[in-house]
Amino acid sequence: MAKVVKVEDAIGEILLHDITAVDPDKGFKGRIFKKGHIIRPEDIEKLKQVGKDNIYVFELSSDEMHEDDAAKILSKAIAGENTVAGEEPKEGKIDIKSTAFGVCKIDTDRLYQFNSVGEPSCPTIYNNSVVEEGDTVAAVRIISLTAPKKEVEDAVEIAKEGIVKVIPFTPKRAGLLITGNEVYHGRIKDKFYDKLKPKLQEFKCTIEEKRVLPDDREMIREAIEEFAQKFDIVILTGGTSVDPDDVTYKAIHDAGVTGFIRGNPIQPGNMLTMGYKGDIPIVAIPAAAIYFKWTAFDIWLPRFLIGEKITKEEVIARAHGGLLQKIKDIR
Repeated sequence: MAKVVKVEDAIGEILLHDITAVDPDKGFKGRIFKKGHIIRPEDIEKLKQVGKDNIYVFELSSDEMHEDDAAKILSKAIAGENTVAGEEPKEGKIDIKSTAFGVCKIDTDRLYQFNSVGEPSCPTIYNNSVVEEGDTVAAVRIISLTAPKKEVEDAVEIAKEGIVKVIPFTPKRAGLLITGNEVYHGRIKDKFYDKLKPKLQEFKCTIEEKRVLPDDREMIREAIEEFAQKFDIVILTGGTSVDPDDVTYKAIHDAGVTGFIRGNPIQPGNMLTMGYKGDIPIVAIPAAAIYFKWTAFDIWLPRFLIGEKITKEEVIARAHGGLLQKIKDIR
C-alpha cells in the first residue's frame, strides 16, 4: 500500500527505495539518492529534475515485501556452488558473482520456473559460459517496488540449493597423438602442437606427452589405449576427413571408445570426432583447428576439462549458434 506525497511536502520523509537518474551527456546512469535517505530542503530541486514531483511512501501490509528484502532472500537462494550474492541491493538489484575460474552452469529449467512466478526476476549469462573469478553471472530483483510474500516464497522454493553454480578448472594433463604419414615421414612439419598448447594452458591443462604416428589403424588404437591410462584427455590430430583412407576414427572405434560422435553441426570443425574411454575424453580434431581462431573444439574443450560427458543430443542442439566464423566472441 502506498500514499502519494508532493515532493515539496516530503521534507523529513524517509526514502523507501533508491532514486536513479540518467545523464547521457555525462555518461551517467545510477543512484542519486539511496534507500533510507531523509529528504532535505536542498533535495527538492534535484528530485524535480529527475521527474519526481511526488514521492511514494509505502506502508507495507503483512503480506508484502520490499524490493530490497526480496532481493536479499532471492539472491541467496539462487547462488549455488562457487558463486556469491552481494550483501546490499543497488536500485533493488543484487548481483551474483563467480568465486572461481571455471564453467558457469545454469539450471535453465528451474530458471524458467523462477521467472514465471510473477514479480521475481533473474537474468543470467549463457549456460556453459567460461567465467573468471569476480564475473557477474546473474542479477536478481523483483519487478516492482514491492512483491507479495507468497511469490517470493514460491520463487525461493524453486531456487533453493542454487540455480547458478560454477565448476572450477583444475590442473589436467593431456596426451597428444599427431597422426599422418606426411608428418611421420617428415614431409611436412606439424602445426597442431603450437596451436593447441596455449588453448589447453588457458584452462590449466598441459600437454605432457606428444607422439607422432603414421596412418596405421592398429598403432593409433594402441596409442589411444595407452594414453587413456596416463592422461586426463587424449587429443588426436591429422586424420578426421571424409576420405576413405582416414583410419583415425576407425582406430577410435577399435579402442572401445563409448559415446562415439563423428562430426557435429558446427563450422569450422564439422568433422570433430569425440567419445570416452571410461571417463577420459578422446577427441580427434580436424585441420580447421590450424587455420581458424575458433572451431568446434573450442566449444567443447572447457566442458571436457571439467569432467562433463557430451551427448549426441547436445551436439545436435549446438547447431544453433554453430556458425562460429560469424560470431564475434564464442565465450
